[in-house]
This record gives sequence, C-alpha cells and structure tokens, in this order.
Amino acid sequence: MPGSLRIGSIAGINLYVHVSWLIILVLLSWSLATGWFATLYPGWSPLTYWVVSILAALFLFVSVLLHELSHSLVARARGLPVNSIVLFIFGGVSNIEQEPRRPGVEFQMAFVGPLTSLVLGGISYLLLLAIGQGRSPLAAILAYLAISNVLLGIFNLLPGFPLDGGRVLRSILWATSGSLKTATRIATLVGQVVAYLLILFGIWLLFSGSFLSGLWLGFIGWFLLNGSQAANQRVQFEAVFADTTVGEVMNTQPVTVPSNISLQRLVYEYFLPHAWRHAFVIQIDQLVGLITLGDIRHIPQEEWPQTLVAQAMVPRERLHTLTPVQPLHQVLSVMVAQGINQLPVIQDGSLVGVLNREDILRFVEIRRSLGLDNSRKTAAPSEHVG
Repeated sequence: MPGSLRIGSIAGINLYVHVSWLIILVLLSWSLATGWFATLYPGWSPLTYWVVSILAALFLFVSVLLHELSHSLVARARGLPVNSIVLFIFGGVSNIEQEPRRPGVEFQMAFVGPLTSLVLGGISYLLLLAIGQGRSPLAAILAYLAISNVLLGIFNLLPGFPLDGGRVLRSILWATSGSLKTATRIATLVGQVVAYLLILFGIWLLFSGSFLSGLWLGFIGWFLLNGSQAANQRVQFEAVFADTTVGEVMNTQPVTVPSNISLQRLVYEYFLPHAWRHAFVIQIDQLVGLITLGDIRHIPQEEWPQTLVAQAMVPRERLHTLTPVQPLHQVLSVMVAQGINQLPVIQDGSLVGVLNREDILRFVEIRRSLGLDNSRKTAAPSEHVG
C-alpha cells in the first residue's frame, strides 16, 4: 500500500504502518483523553489522561495486529502465500496473494480473526478481575481493551463482505451451492446492504449531534461498499479467466535489446526513436534482465558511452517471471496485490512473451464483444470456479 512504512516482521510476514494510521492514532488518543477516560475516571491529572489514552490506543492497535496476524498464519498454514500486514485508518489488512480454493479454508481464515479479538477481550477482562476492578490507570486500560476487543470481534462478524463475517457467509454459501461466483454475488449483495445501513446510521448520528461517530461510521460503510463491489468484480474476472493460461493472453512480441550495447546506443537507437520507456535485455536468446528509463537516469550522461546495458539493468534474479502454462487468474491476483503492470514470460530460459494489464483488459473486452460465457469451452457452461 503506497504511503506505508515497514516497522518489522513477525514469522516472516512484513509489517507496515500506513500514514493514515498515525492520523487515527492521534484522533483516538484525543477522543479517549477528553471523552472516554475523562468521563469514567474523573479526578486524574491532564498528563495521566493523555498517557493512559495513548497507551490504550497503542494496545488496541496491537490487538488489531494480532487479529490480522491470525488471518495470515492460518492462510500460510493452508498453503496461501502472505505478503504483508498493513495497519491503516480502518484497522488492518492482510495482503494474502491468493484467494482460498476451498470453502473450508476460507471459513477458517475468516473466523479466526473475530475469534482472536474475542479471546483478547476475554483475557483483558480476566486480567482486570485479577488486579481488582479499581480506578487505577492499568485497570482503565484493561477495561477499555476488554470492551474494544469484544466489540471489534462482534463487528467483524457482521455479514458485510469483505468483513470477516461476510467471508464466513460466503464460505457457507460456497459450500452449499458449490459455486464461488454465486456465493460471492450473494455475499457482496448482503455486504452492500450492510454498508448502506452503516452509511445511513452514520448520517443519522451526524444530524443527532454525534459528529465524529457519525462521520467515522459513514466512512466505514463507504469502505465496505467499495470492498464489496471490488470483490464481486474480482471474482467475475476470475470466472472469465477460469481455464485461461498466460500463454493465451500474453504479447508474443516483447520489446528487447541486446545486453552488450552501450547506454548511448540504447538511448539514441532504441528508446528515443521508438518512444520506449523500458525493454527486456537479451543475451544470445536468454532473458538476463530489464532496463528502464529510471535505470538509465541513475548513470551520469557522460558515462553512457562506456556503460553497457548489462551493467545498468535490473538482473533477471530480481524479476518476477511467468511461464506460458500458468493459470491467468492466479497471476492476475499477484499483479494486483503487488501493483505490477507487466511480467516477462519465460520458457526454458528464453523470453517468449510479456503479460501486461492492457493485454488482459483487451482479452476481457474481446470476450464480452463476442458474447462468450464464463467458460472457455462452450460445451461445458455449467462449470464453476473453485
């Protein structure tokens, strides 16, 4: 996610904090210091209110992190690659590179998040009982964490796709109907209803005087609405690509240049005459790297005549490559998750094509123009994805 800062990793999963998380951290701390704790625990000093509020907000986000980590660990245990976890304004998101291929796996992945929040809420409450339900700052933080985590777990169980409850609903519908596409369509419709209800409730709160709560609830509803629509479109795309391979969609004439020419020749004989912004680098008939305008700009112009393309390129080892037989829907999910626009296609070390988003969109448009169904083989239109 753009605008994110890496803060470390847990179990090999990279952890990021988005700049929007800092905004909500400040707003939540201010709300707790001037509202929640000031109302429930009168008589503290202003410094105590702020220290307790900041600590409570930080511990809440640790709880959100554990919630997302549970999703990621279950996904990885079921063979799904997990790229990272990002904390942002709406809480957190686990960047799982592939959708689950079985309803049981999705159920486990989805349900473990709310379960983790409910368990954290229960642990916080037991600790509160252990120290005595007094008015100390520690008791106040534990009480807040107990309530917040239970509410977080319950809220995530709402059937609003892509909330965890929406994914639980989809997994049940998927197992019942046998069709991921049908299950997603129903789950996303339910999710959109929940999103509109949250938006309407947020508007009502705005006009009732609860400005901050109404605005926040409205934003959450808007976020869920966009997430439901995007999820439905993604599954529709995957249905179109159900039996399609990379080799059927790729461009078989990728832009290439030899590795042993100078940057001077590259610029004036290739990039400028053809208005190229990048090219794959070939040595004999093997792919060895990728050269872009950015790579060239890093080299002083007076050094271009003496610098070979092979010295300035991004080597093949750092490139994400495909094979012609890979399923297209799996590749598309990786491209979207990692923000990649194009990928080289390799067979026996040789560059045989390039797959980019324009080729995929063109493929979709042609199928729609021809009125083809979701299955590549018109003799079997009843096949389902999943």
